[in-house]
Amino acid sequence: MNVLILAAGPERAEDHADSYPLCLAELDGQPLIERIIGALDALSPSRFIFCFRKSDVRQFHLADITSLLAPGSKVMPVSERTGGAACTALLGAEFIDNDEELLIVNGNELLEIDFSVVVNGFRQGDWDAGVVTFPSIHPRYSYVRLDEHGLVVEAAEKRPISRFATAGFYWFRRGADFVQSAKSMIRKDASVNGSFYICPSLNELILQQRRIGTHGIEAAQYKPLKTAKQVEQFETSLGKDY
Repeated sequence: MNVLILAAGPERAEDHADSYPLCLAELDGQPLIERIIGALDALSPSRFIFCFRKSDVRQFHLADITSLLAPGSKVMPVSERTGGAACTALLGAEFIDNDEELLIVNGNELLEIDFSVVVNGFRQGDWDAGVVTFPSIHPRYSYVRLDEHGLVVEAAEKRPISRFATAGFYWFRRGADFVQSAKSMIRKDASVNGSFYICPSLNELILQQRRIGTHGIEAAQYKPLKTAKQVEQFETSLGKDY
């Protein structure tokens, strides 16, 4: 399995000019990126691939950090502006356009779940792809709509088409399926507010009548850490045995 971690956003862990990127925010003394890698280790991935901002890689020695945390990993420096998360993910196409499993996760959130249980469930379901969902109706998230068998029949970004919001955890049985779907989505110009996201690429698989399953979690198990304020709130919660 290849694991692709998207952490190229412009947000910072503190609200001042010389602050660190969010992936280095220390939570109870441990950088966020280390927590994410630790949770993913249960999957025994063959390779970690990290997408960081090019300026952050230089300034904060992110390649050195990730080589210590995940020996043999690859770092993809990303320019300051891209066409969105899907375009960023495609920068790693040389490593993921193959028959190996692919897991795409965000580097600015935590899921309090056992990743091996989730992925094994996707495998046992004999699905072509799988996503983790939590209950929400807020338009900040991406969503999937399910049929009577619990399979995904539609995906949307920033539009609540159901109560199943996605938690930034996307598994593909074959990395090549994601690459082809993302490219097809981009060719169709299926962007949202000028950006291309991961979730809508699932629609391309649906058009091919591929099977996409879900693993539902409680909203409290999903911890978005996309702003300095959310990081601060999470740090505070740690002291309360959150």
